[in-house]
Amino acid sequence: MVVYSYMFSQTFMGEKIIVRPYQKEDISAWQKWDTDPDVQRHMPELKNMPMSDEEQWAYFEECKSEQSALYWSIVWKENQKLIGTISLTDINEHHGVTELGIVLGEKEYWGRGVAREAIELILTFAKTHPKLRRIIAEYEEGNIAMGKALEHAGFQQECVCRASRIKNGMPINTIRYYILLQ
Repeated sequence: MVVYSYMFSQTFMGEKIIVRPYQKEDISAWQKWDTDPDVQRHMPELKNMPMSDEEQWAYFEECKSEQSALYWSIVWKENQKLIGTISLTDINEHHGVTELGIVLGEKEYWGRGVAREAIELILTFAKTHPKLRRIIAEYEEGNIAMGKALEHAGFQQECVCRASRIKNGMPINTIRYYILLQ
C-alpha cells in the first residue's frame, strides 16, 4: 500500500478555483459547514454536532495520516476564499478503484460550476496514477446538481441503490456513478 503523504503538497489550478492541500486554517470553515443544515442536506452522516477546534484539528490529523485516501480544499481563485473540499477515499490499488467525495460549503458559490471544475481537476490528477482505473461517486436521490456535475465531468450513471441510506428515520435511494480512467 502506498502512503499518500504527498497529498499535502499537490495543488491544482483551474479556471475559477484552486484545489489545494488542507490547511489548519480550514477547520473553522469545516465547523460551519458541518452544522449548516443546507450543506448537510445530502450528506450521508447523521446530523453533525459542533466540534471544538481541537476536535476538528484531530480530524485534520486523522485525514493527513490516512493511507488510502487523498483530501483537498477548494478555494475560489478570485478572492482566495475556502469554499469546499474534495477527496478520493477508499483507494484500493489492487482493484484500481476509489470513491470521489465533494462538499461545497459556501452556498453563494453553488450553481457556478465549482463541483464540475473541481471534479475535472481531480480526474486529471487521478489519470496520472498508474494503479487507478475506476472512480465511483454516490449521491442521494434528489441532489440533482451533483448528478449534473458528475455527468459534465464524464461520469456515467451505474445504478440506483435502493434504500441504501437512512435519512430522518426513512430509507432513501442513492445514485451511483462511475468513470473509467484507462
